[in-house]
Amino acid sequence: MCAAPALPYLNDMRGARITAAWRIGLGLLAAGLVVLSLWQLRTAHGGTVQAKVTLAGSPATVYRPPDAKREAPLVVVAHGFAGSRRMMQSLSLTLARSGFLVVAFDFIGHGRDDRLLSPDVARIEGTTAQLVRQTQAVIEAARGLDGAAAGPVALLGHSMATDVVIRAARGVPDTAAIVAISMYSDAVTARFPERLLIVSGAWEGRLRKVGLRLLHQVDPALGEGETARAEGVLRRAIAAPRTEHVGVLYSPVTLAAARDWIAQAMGRAPGGPVAAIGWPVLGLLAGLVLAFPALLHAVPGAAAPPAPGPVPPRGRFLAALALPVLPAATAMLALAGQGPVAGMVPLAAFLGVWGAVQLAVLRGAGWRPGRAHWPALGLLLVWGLVFALALDRAGSAFVPAGIRGPLMLLLLIGALPFALADTALAQGAPLWRRVVSRLAVLGALGGTIMAAPGTLGLIFTVLPVLVLFWLVYGSFGRWTAMRAGATTAGLGSAVALAWALAASTPLFALP
Repeated sequence: MCAAPALPYLNDMRGARITAAWRIGLGLLAAGLVVLSLWQLRTAHGGTVQAKVTLAGSPATVYRPPDAKREAPLVVVAHGFAGSRRMMQSLSLTLARSGFLVVAFDFIGHGRDDRLLSPDVARIEGTTAQLVRQTQAVIEAARGLDGAAAGPVALLGHSMATDVVIRAARGVPDTAAIVAISMYSDAVTARFPERLLIVSGAWEGRLRKVGLRLLHQVDPALGEGETARAEGVLRRAIAAPRTEHVGVLYSPVTLAAARDWIAQAMGRAPGGPVAAIGWPVLGLLAGLVLAFPALLHAVPGAAAPPAPGPVPPRGRFLAALALPVLPAATAMLALAGQGPVAGMVPLAAFLGVWGAVQLAVLRGAGWRPGRAHWPALGLLLVWGLVFALALDRAGSAFVPAGIRGPLMLLLLIGALPFALADTALAQGAPLWRRVVSRLAVLGALGGTIMAAPGTLGLIFTVLPVLVLFWLVYGSFGRWTAMRAGATTAGLGSAVALAWALAASTPLFALP
């Protein structure tokens, strides 16, 4: 009889212990992932020496082989659209470890190069010609580096850069070999380039067909994995298994094929270890994400979850999705030609108007912003910065440097109401509502961009950035809202969103 009243208390204690055990376990798993990934990333450098330089006005990284006392053949590496030289790190390290002097650079408007791209993307004489001139200037400057052997140079490009490096090679007559990853280009003929390796991801069906078509220019009877030879021309097309447009850059098949193709063209023995850093990069980022909930539970005053705001009824929820569409699209289209950088002012206007209308709808449903929980907000901002710097160091450029800093402040004006509304709408809502609300944003924003492709189409990469933002920083925000309220989460998410958009969007001049 006396034991019965104690059962609820014992159950609560057992639940608390389980929760604490899960937190500790999650924290240990996260720490293990981070440490193991950092160790693997360090090991992948294999004694190479790296230095950041500026070549012909372009930010670049020079990768020197472990035996840096001898001169080494030069390989120039170029990234794809919305990428950076950091994204090409696995290939650059592999080639350097194999004895090459590697120069990877950021294209104009990408990464740490905050010069503006030509908005004339429809003509070869516009944006493409600008990037070809930049590539040729980088090649010429790289030849003058200490340790660069005189003689032929090899070029490697991904996606957009495949067309650029092939066109650039016409002005570099001693190009020994070209490696084109995820390739498309109209500049390839049956006689040019003389040595071309085409690598596609196995899941890039359309680009694999492009590779086969270019292989068949030399020998129509061959297929993937075979090398065509005719009148001094060598051409090969392969597919890296189980990869897509980004994963192909980290595939051991891609790394080994690029290394061997360039080595044979330079008259060197192929071989050497590849720097397969794809899984360590994912492990590092996953570890940082998993660590956040455990850290959040340790924040003073955030242990007791606040009462969530009222979940809007279905009619009000649908109104919050429908009512912002027209005013946000109108504001974006009206400002399409404004601002120092194409698309940034209209993007900030879209986000701001969308968020303001949604906040008005939520206010009608009884939602009110609460007080910010400053310790939890501080953790959210600091850990968001840690994740951003880790991604910038290991994956791809993710710091709003140079002109991107002021652009971040501009975007923050719109991101504040947008993120507050997004977080408030998601708090306490079932999964289907969270998914539908974000699909509505993507649909409205994508439709508005398509309505003015000449001016707004230049920023189409904000769509995948938004998806990745919700997957990572959206998770940080959701966990924060559960522990410290939607207002705290919304403020931190706004800063993260402005940072992500400013850091990753290619910079174009106004048309």
